[in-house]
Amino acid sequence: MKDDTKLRKAALWAAAMLLIAIMATSCNLFQGPSEDTSEAVGELTETRNGNKAYFNANEIAYAEGKGHFIELSPLDDKGRVGMCWGLFDYSHMPAYDREDLNTNPTGWHQNHYDSSIVPGGWIYARAHLLGFQLSGLQDNPQNLMTGTRDLNNEGMLPYENMAADHLQEERSHRILYRVTPDFGEDNLLAYGILMESDCLDCDDSADFCVYVRNQQPGITIDYGTGRNWQSGAEIESEDPSTLPGAEDYVVNTSTNTFHLPSCRYAEGMSQANRLDIKAPKDWMTAHGYDPCGICNP
Repeated sequence: MKDDTKLRKAALWAAAMLLIAIMATSCNLFQGPSEDTSEAVGELTETRNGNKAYFNANEIAYAEGKGHFIELSPLDDKGRVGMCWGLFDYSHMPAYDREDLNTNPTGWHQNHYDSSIVPGGWIYARAHLLGFQLSGLQDNPQNLMTGTRDLNNEGMLPYENMAADHLQEERSHRILYRVTPDFGEDNLLAYGILMESDCLDCDDSADFCVYVRNQQPGITIDYGTGRNWQSGAEIESEDPSTLPGAEDYVVNTSTNTFHLPSCRYAEGMSQANRLDIKAPKDWMTAHGYDPCGICNP
């Protein structure tokens, strides 16, 4: 009995040490090995490590031993997401619909622009690190990051589709998949993400290692806070809360209307649609927000 207990403790200790090693590896992904090279795929993405995932032998052995799994990093002391990874297969792909998302990740300062500047108008999306079509994860704060429309639709989605399409076509295959956000030091909005995919049962038809930048053409972004404005605007280099005449407002990001904090519509607003901001009224209107017709801010 004592020998069994010792063996169980040793196994648990080994598993814990492996997880620590995996997390340490993920923290160094943006440095890469000294001989690492990058190749631009466009303004938004570039390949890393010769387009081969950084998974090491221990990580692959860990995945092989667990079979299908999903592991998400806990939010850090700033509320930011961390590395998320898993081993995915066809049998565990979701057969249910994606639900509405309500989480507001760090850096969530939603703004609406003319569709000629930002396709669809809204600059930010709640981006799944592990895509829904692979993971089936819904409104999970540990898997949602503030991402620009281009990062979400033009950057991440084609690679998520590549992995998902492969599993649809090769239903006996498994894909080891990892996404790591790059926040720099203290930013609330990530500079970008590293996406890695490695098919464990084939050569390279679903393999990639790409860095996707969290940017939007025509828009200037303050990565420290997530605030954003149209490039070239006079206010571009300034924090609107420091400008003359700045007042506290509450924005409904669903209607793009701003209210006084005392307005009954602000007090009853859903947290999912609420954005608190301090700025002059003319700054608000210049950035596409409409004043409430009831409280007349």
